[in-house]
Order: sequence, then structure tokens, then C-alpha cells
Amino acid sequence: MESIDEALEFDPKGNPDVEALAQAYQETRSDLGEFMEQRQDDYDQRFQIWPGKTKDNRKHSRSGDGEPFPWDGASDLSCNLIDDVIRSHVGMLTSVLKRANLVATPVESEDVARASVVQNFMKWMLQVKMENVTREYERGFNHLMEKGIMVHYVYWEQRDQKVLEKVDLQEIAQQVPELAEMMLDEANDAMLSELFAAQYEVSEKKAAAMLKELRLNGKATIPITTTIHNRPAIRALACDEDIYWPSWTMEPQEAPYVFLAVHYTAEQLRAKVATDKWHEDWVEHVIETTKGKNTGGEVNFNRERHRTGNINRDLSDDDTIRTIYAFQRLVDEDGISGIYCTVFHPDVTGGHEVDKPWAKHELLPYRHGDYPFVVTKLEEFSKRLYETRSYPEIGKSWESQLKAEMDAAVDRLSLSTLPPLEHPVGRAPSRWGPGVKVPYRTPGEYRYADVPRYDGSSVEMRENIRRMTFEYFGRNYAGIDPQDVANKQQSLVDKSFTHVRQVMDQVWSLYQQYGSDSEYFRVIGVNDVQRFDKGEAGERYDFYLQFDVGLLDGGQIVDRVKAISEMVGALDKNGVVDTEKLLSMVIEQALPGAADKIIQPRETAINKAVEEERSTIAELVAGVPPNVRPNDAHETKLQVFQQWMQQPDIQMRIQEDEALRGRVENYFQQRNFQIQQKQNAQIGRQGAQPTQFGATGAAQGAPAQGPPTQGPPAQASGQEGY
Repeated sequence: MESIDEALEFDPKGNPDVEALAQAYQETRSDLGEFMEQRQDDYDQRFQIWPGKTKDNRKHSRSGDGEPFPWDGASDLSCNLIDDVIRSHVGMLTSVLKRANLVATPVESEDVARASVVQNFMKWMLQVKMENVTREYERGFNHLMEKGIMVHYVYWEQRDQKVLEKVDLQEIAQQVPELAEMMLDEANDAMLSELFAAQYEVSEKKAAAMLKELRLNGKATIPITTTIHNRPAIRALACDEDIYWPSWTMEPQEAPYVFLAVHYTAEQLRAKVATDKWHEDWVEHVIETTKGKNTGGEVNFNRERHRTGNINRDLSDDDTIRTIYAFQRLVDEDGISGIYCTVFHPDVTGGHEVDKPWAKHELLPYRHGDYPFVVTKLEEFSKRLYETRSYPEIGKSWESQLKAEMDAAVDRLSLSTLPPLEHPVGRAPSRWGPGVKVPYRTPGEYRYADVPRYDGSSVEMRENIRRMTFEYFGRNYAGIDPQDVANKQQSLVDKSFTHVRQVMDQVWSLYQQYGSDSEYFRVIGVNDVQRFDKGEAGERYDFYLQFDVGLLDGGQIVDRVKAISEMVGALDKNGVVDTEKLLSMVIEQALPGAADKIIQPRETAINKAVEEERSTIAELVAGVPPNVRPNDAHETKLQVFQQWMQQPDIQMRIQEDEALRGRVENYFQQRNFQIQQKQNAQIGRQGAQPTQFGATGAAQGAPAQGPPTQGPPAQASGQEGY
């Protein structure tokens, strides 16, 4: 008999060896037995599941389990230490993923403008186009910490749906002209039924009914196929339930095969015949012979447990059918490597059972040529994929000790509340409690036993356990170095971002292959709709996600903004710093998603300031004293005001109208005062007077010297950015 490796080689006839695939699948699962047992322990540890756990969090005797320690009814608490750490880190990663700065860098060209469009498009793709992407990343982050491995399946999702619509003969003629011509002669009805069946993908019986309805009513109810999804998608996979690499795998993309297990209902399998061209006879045979049976292989672990009674329910024992996708990297007779996908069932492998013992076998059409999976390990101390630990595995001893301390504290409190009662043999009191009279012959023959004294060291021990756990995993806690916490959190963020970047690489490749040539999208917070053109095939970009965990601390954001402001004010003499972009980045970090909503483009801000100043001038002329706001575009508005005053007729009017001249001077003083305040603040930061430019210096932060009523003012050298 040939080996599995030989059996899994490329077959020029296009017939996969399902028997060999099934054997490889069973052996892979069997070889991973120890790993999956550890993942089962991790699951139990995280969710605090153990034999005999009860709803009241107390220990009770059960048949065959012996007497509970230290007594029946003793404390049996869940401390959820590891789950708390995992939830904290998952929340952090999910949050920073939304706040991270996405950068797209072209690999071969230097088209910065194009890169910016691609960057915004990918943001829109991840935030809007790809539904549930945040949920799938959250699941992946949970897997990374609970199981030690995070896997995401990256694929192109195209989902069509048939809907019934009323159409008339004219509409049919537009769609299929030859059908309309044949309708004129009833002798063609048999052929028309066949054509209807082929055109609208219905049975001939249904097609005949449609034809009859069309002749009687002039309209027919016809199934129309509409596309409801046509987009890239990702799905988080559990490394111990959904996807399996050979146990010796080092680099997942270099593995000879990988198995993906999916549970389908009978209805879902039958739908695959129409949507994915699965073999109908295989589908019906699998439904008939395997529905409701355990096909998980030699290793069977109970993943779903009742939280309070240790009641086990295996997923494969329900009414779903465990279907296997085998992905293989094969080389054809021409030496061309490709990823082939075979859909099969482990219990249906021979030709004697069904003509073709597989649902589908094809070359995976994805142009990038990789397995459609992105894999990340929590730890990299070994080259082997499955040699990694998880949070529950690492923290099990700490959590167990914390639980012991918490149970002991509750039990000690129970003893203090109601200590054991000492009484003479054979004379136990019938009642016991406050105010109950208990007769005795000898003083002291009825008494409470001595109970253990309060031990403050237990509280200290619990605090030490929490501190050790949080210090190891990188959680802020009293007595832990914040810099050490930040370093560990940043390392976890960077690892997760590397994973997301690899996902984005495949998403971009899929869109280049299957996406629309052009698509309109809207950046969140921006009213203008942008157009994205797919560009040349094979156009490549490097995607990066950037985030500093220090920005999770609001105090650090304030300190950094202050430091940057002082540095820019002191050193940027030539205006090389783009203050608009700097302001946008600062606001985005402090208020994720707010920058696009509250920051106006420079041109928009300037135009707004100009219009506001023109309104102010009209009010001033009409006799309404203007109100100058402290936080305003003072330099821009002063420039507009000065340009208005340059007009000879305005200068003459101001000289002749004493009241108007007073309002002008008052307004000028208010605006000049605000500019002076800004200048003083800058001097306070820099410790020196800023350089003056121009006669008035208004546009550079220097105060104007008075209303220029005797001649045109010097032109402002620039405008303040907004």
C-alpha cells in the first residue's frame, strides 16, 4: 500500500484520494491529542469548570465522590482571575485596533496620492464593507490568549439569493428576445418550458407553470437571482475545534495539507448543490448515512458544558454534519504549485458508497497562492506551531492558590458566624439560636468550640497572587512598574497588529482579484464621497498599523500634546510642520473617530472665517458692536478686516463717522488683545519674543499697532491653519 504522502500527490485525472485524505485527517487529530487535552484544560480553567460544581458555589457530597473537603457545604468559589486578565487584554486589543493609524505604502511606485486613497479605502473596507470584522477579531484575540494560537480564515464571500418578482412579456423580451418570439406559437410550449427552466434555473414543472401564468395574465412570477454579498470576509477559527495542521508543522504556509472542519445542517448541504456546485448524490448520501453521528475521529472532547452541572454535549452529536475541507499544496505535471481544496466526509471514502466520494475538488482560485489562513502564536520559544502556552496554562497555579485562599476565607467566616457546638453526649439541644434557653447541669457543658482567629496574612497572600499574575501578563496594579506593563502591552499589540497586517495583505489581494473596477466610498466623518479605482492587477502595498499603548492613558496624551506644542512653537521657525495633520492625529488618539468629524479642511476653515468676518463687518457698519471670541481665527479675520479698510471710500467713511470710528477702534483693540494673549502664551513657553514679520505682524502672531485708517496696511505674510 502506498504511503499517505504518496497518495496525496497530484492526480493528473483530477480525482482526489479521499480515503488517504480521511486517514491523514484522523491521524492528524490523533497526533494532536495531547495539545487538544491541554486546550480542554485551558477552557475549564478559564471558565472555572470542575467536576461537582454546583449552582450555590458550595461543596456537596455526591454518590461515589466521597465526602467533600473540609465539610459538606464548604465554599467552592470561582475566582475568574485568568478570565479577568484575558477579558482585559482582549478589550485593549479591540480598542487599539479601532484607534490605530493605518498606513499604506506602495511597494513599487512612489505615488503618495494613490497610497492615501488606498489607505482610506481600506479603512472603509474594514469599518463598513466587511461586516462583523470587529467580532471576528475579538474572537481571534480570545483564542490567542485562551488557546495560545490565533487563526483567521480570509476568503471572498459571494452570496446570491433568489427572490420572486412579477415580470411581463416585454421585460422577458428585453432579457431573452428569443423567448418572446417563441411565445407567439403555442406549439413551442415544450421547448419554451425547457428554455425557461434553463434561463431561470427552475424545474421544468415550475417552468411550465410560469409559462401558463404568462399566457393567462400577461405576467409571470419569476425567480430573480440577486447578489447580497460580494466582498472579502474573515472568520476566526479555533485551533482545537475548527482547523488542524499536522502536529509537526513549523510554518503553516509551508504545510503539505491542512484540514478545516465545518458543521452543516442538511438544508445547508443541499443549498451547496446550487450555490457551490457540490455533487448532489454525495450530499444526499452523506445526509442519509451520517446525520447525527459522531464523526469527530478518535479524539472527542466536550467543548460545550453546562456551567453548573458538568453536563456534557458534544457538537458532533447533534443534527449537524461534520464536513471536512482539505487544503493541499500540490504540484501538477507541469511543475506549477497551487492550493487544491477537496470537500469530503471522513465516513464516506469509497467509490462503492457513491460514484464520487467527495462534494467538490478544485484548484483554489485565489491569486495570492497561499493558504487562506493567517496564524499567530502567543509564544515563539519553539519553531513548532503547536508548541506554545496559553494564559490559563501559565496562570493555573496562581488561580488555584487564589481560589484556595478565597474558599478558606469564606469557610473561616462561616465558622465565626456559627462555630461547632460542644454538648454532652446524647443531650444535643433541640433548638439553637439567639434567645434560646438551653438547660445544663454543669457550667460550660454547652459551648461553642474555639474557631481559628482572623489571619491577616491571607489577605496579603491574595494581593500578592494578584500582583504576581498581573505583573507577569502586563496589567496595571499597585506596586507594578508602569513601564514594564507598557512594554508587555506594546509587545502584545505589535504581535496582534502583525497578524492583522497579514490579513489585510490577503484582503487587498482578494479585492484586486474579485472587487469592482471602481467603487464609491465615504470616509467616516467626511461628507464628500470618494471614488476608488482598483488600479492595475498585482498592484501591491505594504499595510502597517501603528499605536502607542501609552496613549491609553489620558494623562500621557495631555503631557505629549503639551510637549509637542512647545517643541513645534520653539523649533518650527519655517513652518515645516503640518499643524493640521498634527492636530488631527492628536485628536484621533484622544477621541478615536472624532478627528474626521470635528476638523475641517484648511480651505473650508479659511472660507468659513472669511464669511464670518464679512458678517461681522456688516454688523459693525450697521451699529452692532461685535463680540470677539477668545478661541477664534484671529489672524485670518484681521487680515480680511484690514483688506476691507484698504478701500479708499471705507477709510473716508471712518474718518467722517465718529461713531463708526469708535466701533472700529474698539473692535480692533479686542482682536489685537486676543492676538497679544496668544503671543504671551508662546513667549511663556519659549522664554523669548517670537520673530516679527511684516509691518503689523498680525498673521504671524504679533499684535497690530492700531487701526490703519491713514493708509493701506501691510499685507499679512500668511494665514493661520485650521
